[in-house]
Amino acid sequence: MKPRIVFFILTTLTMASTNIDQSRDLVRIVGAGRDEMRALAKIGVIVNYIDNRGVVAEATLDEQEKLRSSGFSIEILTRNITRVYEQNCLASASDGRYLTYSEFRDTMAIIAQNNSNICKLETLGLSYNGSLILIMKISDNPQSDENEPVVHFEGDIHGDEKIAWAIVFELIKYLVQNYGTDTLVTRLVNDREIYLLPMYNPDGFIAGRRYNGNNVDLNRNWGWMWGDEVNQGAAPFSEPENRAALAHIWRNPAVIYVSYHAGTTFISHPWSYCFSYQNTIPELPLIQFLSARYDAFTHYHYGQGPDTMYLINGSTKDFDYGYGMMGWSIEVHIQKTPPASEIDQTFNLNKPAMLALIRHAGQGIRGTITDAATGEPVPCQIWISPANWVSYNDPELGDFHRFYLPGTYQLTFRAPGYRETTLTDVVVPDSGDSVTTVDVQLTPDPSAPLFAFRHIYNNYVNPSVNRTYPVRSLGPHDGNGFRLDNGKYICLDMSTPIRNQDGMDLVVYRSAGSGTALVQGANDWQGLWTDIGTAQTNQSLFDIGAVGLDSIRYIKVTASGEFHLDAIEGVSNVGISMSQPQAPEPFVIKPHCNPTALPVKFTTTNYATQNGALKIFDLSGQLIASVPVLSNQLLWNGKDRNGNTVSPGVYFVRFDGAHPLRIIITR
Repeated sequence: MKPRIVFFILTTLTMASTNIDQSRDLVRIVGAGRDEMRALAKIGVIVNYIDNRGVVAEATLDEQEKLRSSGFSIEILTRNITRVYEQNCLASASDGRYLTYSEFRDTMAIIAQNNSNICKLETLGLSYNGSLILIMKISDNPQSDENEPVVHFEGDIHGDEKIAWAIVFELIKYLVQNYGTDTLVTRLVNDREIYLLPMYNPDGFIAGRRYNGNNVDLNRNWGWMWGDEVNQGAAPFSEPENRAALAHIWRNPAVIYVSYHAGTTFISHPWSYCFSYQNTIPELPLIQFLSARYDAFTHYHYGQGPDTMYLINGSTKDFDYGYGMMGWSIEVHIQKTPPASEIDQTFNLNKPAMLALIRHAGQGIRGTITDAATGEPVPCQIWISPANWVSYNDPELGDFHRFYLPGTYQLTFRAPGYRETTLTDVVVPDSGDSVTTVDVQLTPDPSAPLFAFRHIYNNYVNPSVNRTYPVRSLGPHDGNGFRLDNGKYICLDMSTPIRNQDGMDLVVYRSAGSGTALVQGANDWQGLWTDIGTAQTNQSLFDIGAVGLDSIRYIKVTASGEFHLDAIEGVSNVGISMSQPQAPEPFVIKPHCNPTALPVKFTTTNYATQNGALKIFDLSGQLIASVPVLSNQLLWNGKDRNGNTVSPGVYFVRFDGAHPLRIIITR
């Protein structure tokens, strides 16, 4: 039976008034080029694209006056483009049209409800102003995590680029309407997990402006080469929208990740932070092949972002590729919000290209990574050579999927506490679906190191002199590092917490350079950070207990001078087994009873006579209290080891004892 689709449309369409200080004109800054991009941004100008006559941008009257005072010549292309876009939102159309945030929210819920056989509506989180960030999962078993390639399309990360919202929303409608009747759509929905996030930036969408409710450009706030931008945010991933998307990526690493934009037409692939003559991505033939496929349908043209547009730091597509996903920013229309009558034709132009990317997500190398002893999934790095680039498997099922062209490759599988496994001569066939399956069982190894598992964020670099990559600091030490220049930092996730033990706990390897680096640790990647010490040699050892820490999962390294970070490892490891002490579990104490008030009640399962204790840590990893386990229910009075009541905030609890014990925190 063809699924029913119902759309919720209000009888009266109203748009929120544009929440900006002044309206903007569409202008050409005559003779300006890429070298002036950051100067223009500091004035407040919003750049759309560059052509052979100058920079086409949106500017207020005040900004235009500043440009003229700086010696630029201004040509007005469209007066009050802000009002034009607002009127375009209000216009009706036969099918595709712009919805208000409320209409969109309710319509997404109704689509999911009426098509529950293939749709699951998820809330990734809340925007800065408290609006829902909604993502639709479309698959044949949407409630389950299946061994299938993941595809992610998002729109409207810049809130005023509403045509980008529209084409992702239209794809939801198209897949639902054609599932069960269209052979290609049915196959793709059955064999993929498709995540569609039309309204990434609800605050900007509602206000009709580029930024989120905190005046941050969300496409300058991601953690790959963050900084040196206007409206970049206070820190990498400072904004709730980006933290929600990051957590989604960690749960569901994608093969294909596209962020849709507007203001020009272009298929922009990594890197955003450097020109192709300064640096090219390690798997350039792969991204160019897929870009060319998209271009074949749309004729948008493609290339490394700055070669045709301009340099930016902290972009989504750079982080996506750095995490092992094929990532793009695709500009779909010369206007950010064209008339509603152009939604259908814009979507129809992009639709076959979108379907082609979904199909190609199943091409290449796939498999499942499990523990040889237990058969359980193992979160793992997959390094594929000759490019020697990293990707990740699904942490729940253990499956991985990487797009690769026909050829022969070498795969190396690395997981903390497991023996490294390398497979040579892995062949992707040039026939059928061009996919090969490689299932791997990893062997727990007490001598295998715990190491930095994934990169979370780092500062921008000068690509003309620094052509190293943050991912080179991952995995066991190998002499190949990421160059941290003076004052620059990187944050890494160890995945498995490093615990305090007798002697040294942590070693930081420097592969080159003569600089030093401050090493900090925490059990939350956003801090609070505790100084552990300074790495001053090629192999610096640290005792985390000496600074009052019981465990750390996240490490932040900040350089003084030139410091090439090769690796971070636990000094020793007793292996991965069920008898290992559990990683800390987080809980929140608030002044009142939601979610947790004092005292905190803990309930344990599988209780037997225990010679252990529940240990309570703060965000920095400092041990603040220890409660002996004398029964399956116990209370912590909320006092630290000095008898002082702790402040409201996030804390961690872990059981230390001879046998595993599950802890339930009662609210």
